[in-house]
Amino acid sequence: MRQAAITTSQRPARRTRSLCRDLECALPDATYILRGTKNLRDTVLEALESGAEVLFYVTEAKGNPAQLHVIDLGEIPPRLRLSFWLGGVKLQRELFGNRVDLPGNMVITTSKRPVSGHMKVAESLSEVLGVEFVPRVGSLEDVLEEALADVLLVVEGHPRHLGTLTFYRRTDKVGPSLFYRDFRTKNERMKL
Repeated sequence: MRQAAITTSQRPARRTRSLCRDLECALPDATYILRGTKNLRDTVLEALESGAEVLFYVTEAKGNPAQLHVIDLGEIPPRLRLSFWLGGVKLQRELFGNRVDLPGNMVITTSKRPVSGHMKVAESLSEVLGVEFVPRVGSLEDVLEEALADVLLVVEGHPRHLGTLTFYRRTDKVGPSLFYRDFRTKNERMKL
């Protein structure tokens, strides 16, 4: 898996910071970069200094996480690869009771009967993060056994949103869960 860094917009609300800390725990070997008053360019430089190859950039609206941008730092200038418009999140403490580190190998999969958009999201995340995508035909245990992994990122459906990104430790849902209303795959140069 490619090394990841996570950051927020400037002066984030508590829930946005909590989501970023949860993502730091859920993504193996990820680093949280405190944004403070730094501009995005300085934040990207700090992420590169820490060895990160991918940056998760969470913006907010009205005190809640609103967008998640996945930026590929492996190219100069960095490229915006994926954008998710969030409809809500469930933090690890809301799903599991406390914050849980998820060390080990990660694999991405979908629900048993995914729609085409879920496959596109899973394949795009797999490519950007440098982790294996295993199409799911059986149970979560089958996916874990096939990929020899401990951590799952599952792209699933949701009754009110386009889809959900949820982290599992083995077969236990530990979160965070991100409910997205829309997503875009891109390959745009970042203007820093």
